Amino acid sequence: MRLTFHGTLLGIILLLLAMMALGPARQLWAEHQQVRSDEAALAAGNAEAAQLTARIQAMQDPKHVEQLARDQLGYVRPGETSYIIVHPQAATSPAPPASKTAHVSWLQLAWSGIRASL
Repeated sequence: MRLTFHGTLLGIILLLLAMMALGPARQLWAEHQQVRSDEAALAAGNAEAAQLTARIQAMQDPKHVEQLARDQLGYVRPGETSYIIVHPQAATSPAPPASKTAHVSWLQLAWSGIRASL
């Protein structure tokens, strides 16, 4: 098979066109990825907004607010008695006694430095 001038020229032109299309194709792919990422973030934001809307609606109910006050703040109605149950903590091992550092005079430090250099 013999390559002609026109065949070679056509091959070079097609190769140049493919190389020129590579940059915009890469940019298009990156933009599609960004759109997917933004859609996922939007879906997460919508889910959070739905949760907050449900919480706002729950706060409109006086029974719910009363239950929150009882559970989180320990409120009771007049005449009621509140009991707090305290679970005993597991016995922890005492901390080891701090080791006492022996006082070393400057003379001893100097002498030990001299002995180490000999």
